[in-house]
Amino acid sequence: MKDNEFIEKIYLKKEEINFIVNQLKQYSFEDYEKPVHYELSLLSKGTNEEQLKEIYPKFEWINLIVLRKRKDGYDNYDIYYELDGGNYALFAIHLEGNKKPIMNNAFISNTLFKNFLKSIIKRYGNKTI
Repeated sequence: MKDNEFIEKIYLKKEEINFIVNQLKQYSFEDYEKPVHYELSLLSKGTNEEQLKEIYPKFEWINLIVLRKRKDGYDNYDIYYELDGGNYALFAIHLEGNKKPIMNNAFISNTLFKNFLKSIIKRYGNKTI
């Protein structure tokens, strides 16, 4: 995480996750603005965008959402989908009122989701809601 960012909240409860998921359901994968950082991330991580398109609407796979805040006031939701193989996909999404939503980053990680979740809770457990 960058120096100008911090984790504000960690959403683990289904009702809290569902509140955010209901906002995400308003948008298809194609609806998001995807900045240059998104494109560069796909290339550098070797992510297949077609897989991301298939994963995005499977909202029932979302088991963790992290709200990151930057000192400049920018909010970003990190949406974690637990995949069948035990690893996870991450979608970093910025939602701001009536503005077009932004997908800043998205990738599939080879890290086991359960191990990642344990480390997040250990480090930021006081931020869980």
